[in-house]
Amino acid sequence: EIAADVNNPLCGEHGASAVFGPQKGASPEQVQLLDKALGHFADHCARVLPRDVRQEPGSGAAGVLGFAAKAFFAAQFRAGVEVVAELVGLAEAVQGADLVITGEGRFDAQTLRGKTPFGVARIARAQGVPVVVLAGTLGEGYQAMYEHGVNAAFAITSGPMSLEDACARAEQLLTDRARDIARLLSLKP
Repeated sequence: EIAADVNNPLCGEHGASAVFGPQKGASPEQVQLLDKALGHFADHCARVLPRDVRQEPGSGAAGVLGFAAKAFFAAQFRAGVEVVAELVGLAEAVQGADLVITGEGRFDAQTLRGKTPFGVARIARAQGVPVVVLAGTLGEGYQAMYEHGVNAAFAITSGPMSLEDACARAEQLLTDRARDIARLLSLKP
């Protein structure tokens, strides 16, 4: 069994190259080349292995180690957030809470592919507990998470700043946004 924080397939529109390549600085042309190369590798593997796993959830995870684990060792995929949630007793901890605050470096449409805030929101939603996400940045499509148990999302940065500056000031930025949320919640109707 393997645990991963995303359920992307190896290739295609939601595959490793298309989703993670641009995050690592790959140009659109490089993304196409990478996806084609991964597909070519998967073709070779499919000829000699008992099954083709390139489109299975998690095959594109962890720098495509998910593909290797599935193809060569018949590993089964499990969402990492589920494993951690069980280990720490998250469902029990959320029970009776007034609010859950979770976070992610970049909160965007990719979060729907099994990242931590998605799993936390699913658990909290099942118990009727609202969820707020604090993120380093809010990316394209993050609003889709509002249909999956997230009630609000906030970027922690207070204005334009470099990634290095944001990381260096992360503790203070998180504290400031958490304080803002607490002040908002303390308002009387």
